[in-house]
Amino acid sequence: MAVTSPAEHPPGDLGLRERKKRHTRAALIGAALRLAAERDLGSVTVEEISAAANVSVRTFFNYFRNKEDAVTGGGVIAGERLIRLLSEAPADVTVLAAVQCAMQAEAEAIERNPEGLMLVLTITERSPSLRPQLFAAVEEDLLADLAVAIGRRTGLDPATHGYPGLIAAVTSAAFRHAIFRWHDGGRVRALTELLDEAFGTLAAGLPEPAIP
Repeated sequence: MAVTSPAEHPPGDLGLRERKKRHTRAALIGAALRLAAERDLGSVTVEEISAAANVSVRTFFNYFRNKEDAVTGGGVIAGERLIRLLSEAPADVTVLAAVQCAMQAEAEAIERNPEGLMLVLTITERSPSLRPQLFAAVEEDLLADLAVAIGRRTGLDPATHGYPGLIAAVTSAAFRHAIFRWHDGGRVRALTELLDEAFGTLAAGLPEPAIP
């Protein structure tokens, strides 16, 4: 069970080879999550994950470096959907507002179906070192793609100008912060509300809050 959809393309748009690869990756992630939830991740082996996914150990290592990668491999943000929504935002919307709108759609998707992410975060509570890896699993590629998409909106080349990459990094951090506040706070407040609050603070220039 992956936390997010591995792609936004309908299955018919993908070749057979790509569909099989995505199915195998999802099966490995699902097996890793189930086993890690049942037991401590430290006692789960790559061999057990591979067997549960009905693939060989060699196949496992074609997709992941280790079992930690498999547990966090679903990521948090469906990157292709995020980039598509950002590219579809009206041209007169500010960059920060456009990214916020796209990330709000991700937050709404998580709120509608939180079980997968909750399972991963529960596992990371038992293995805190997995927390940053959970986001690194998706951000390595997402940040670069997000910077490119922001570059298209602004006319700035992320290879030569720091603005697109900075906005990508800061907004991704805001999303991560909202996710952990939501989970650690017992999901009392809506994730979308927490994300709005984070982006409002960014838009205001990160002012120091008044102490009551």
